[in-house]
Amino acid sequence: MARSPSRRPVAGPRSARRAAPPERDLIAVADEALRHAVCAAGRRLADLDLIGAGEGNLSARRADGTFLVTPSGAAKGRLAPGDLLVVDGDGQVVSGHGRPSTELAMHLAAYVARPEIAAAVHAHPLTAVALTVAGLPWPGDLVPEAAVTLGPVAVAPFAVPGTLEVPASLAPYLPRHDVLLLARHGALCLGATVTEAMDRMETLERVARIALAARGFGRCDPLPEAQVALVLRAAGKPPREPA
Repeated sequence: MARSPSRRPVAGPRSARRAAPPERDLIAVADEALRHAVCAAGRRLADLDLIGAGEGNLSARRADGTFLVTPSGAAKGRLAPGDLLVVDGDGQVVSGHGRPSTELAMHLAAYVARPEIAAAVHAHPLTAVALTVAGLPWPGDLVPEAAVTLGPVAVAPFAVPGTLEVPASLAPYLPRHDVLLLARHGALCLGATVTEAMDRMETLERVARIALAARGFGRCDPLPEAQVALVLRAAGKPPREPA
């Protein structure tokens, strides 16, 4: 009788044979990437002269619902991933050394008001803040980038930095604005990612500089609403809600 050929097990794809990494390892990798993103944003703020000395603060929502936050008083342009603190929704330190940012209450208020955001950046953009010192309103959608990246910009009244007056002054504006100017203080930009929040901060200062230059030349008129609607449609953005 003829012998039937022996059958060897058919090996599957190499990726299928590898054991999937434990979930905790994936969480650790994501957390490390988030820490690097926050530190990179801090360097970008410093490089663009949007902060000086120990100014500014950044935060990001972690997968478990806690938050990464920058330490108080540290130079944000020189932070390492291990310098960041982890706090819970009540602002209690879960891990890390030192004190969290003095504006932590402002960050936490933003996350409560906007459950969909995952990052918040606070800086002191010089030209944008100078507009508030001069008592001028935000100039509006001067260029397409203002409409697409910033959206409507709120200007909150002055509140003493580092106190609960700050989140209270922002409370009426947080639900409907991604970019908020704090009179004579700075700006708060929110985003679905650290990069998005940071892009908004950079664009805010650029538009403020355009306004400054335009006023020097004589006129500083925003785009008409009809053109703003066309810009948003071309960028794939939803139309503006009525004010």
